[in-house]
Amino acid sequence: MKKLLKQGMEFIGISGLGWIMDFTIFNLLNIKLSHVAINNILSSLVAVCFVFCVSTRKTFEQKPGGISLKIKFVIYIVYQIVLILVISQLLALIATWLCKIFAGSVIVKFSAMVAKILVTPITMCMNFIVMKMLIERI
Repeated sequence: MKKLLKQGMEFIGISGLGWIMDFTIFNLLNIKLSHVAINNILSSLVAVCFVFCVSTRKTFEQKPGGISLKIKFVIYIVYQIVLILVISQLLALIATWLCKIFAGSVIVKFSAMVAKILVTPITMCMNFIVMKMLIERI
């Protein structure tokens, strides 16, 4: 249990840095482009690669005799692409919903940012579970 808690905390720290990268790129793209879903795909892929590379070295212990790290990276990227596509559509829906609910208020200007914040805990938990299983069990 202590190991799991330690890994969880380390993963939150690494993912937090990845999230800051993702959030920054996402919001910079939103200044120039109004495609919330596309902006999320681009920013998320950068962060995903960062988190995978760092957490496989710092947080998780690769299973001896398992499949190679390169194959695990490919599996993780495929998982992430599916997740990012689903989450990106969800972000676009949430941002649109926020714009409708808060029409005329300041929140409309930040609807994409608020949507990104709302989905972050869900994706972070899912990513921890998938990374732990992929790196330590396969």
